[in-house]
Amino acid sequence: MASRNIAFNLVVKAPRPAVFAWLGDHEKFGSLLPGRTKRIIDGTGPGGVNGAGSVRRVSFGVSYTDEKVTALIPDEYVEYTVIEGSPVKNHLGCIRLTDTADGGTEIDYRITFDPRISFLGAPTEMLVRHILGGGLAKLKQRVERAA
Repeated sequence: MASRNIAFNLVVKAPRPAVFAWLGDHEKFGSLLPGRTKRIIDGTGPGGVNGAGSVRRVSFGVSYTDEKVTALIPDEYVEYTVIEGSPVKNHLGCIRLTDTADGGTEIDYRITFDPRISFLGAPTEMLVRHILGGGLAKLKQRVERAA
């Protein structure tokens, strides 16, 4: 079964800490997406309760997906994986923030996963692209408006 790869790359006209304040916080990031997102296990170390080891539950009606943060460098990097309740396996999400020359932030957001059922790979990828693409557009708008 072929892995699916999704990549988002955009520039936000705001400094990294302002962008990370949204992407590194489960509830704030979740507010950009449909459904409900809630931290169900607190993390430790850098990033505090939203840091490595933390788990967020993303709920859509009666279905849900639990995502665990596996690595976090404040204002720079978040890595997470799906651990339960998803139609995918071998999921890895990586969000990397870098400075732009004009004081903005480049977001490089990559996701790889294997569909549990091969013919669901393309529709799952399309859904993830739609949901996260819309969320990142909202993030850009909100952060730039506040900057």
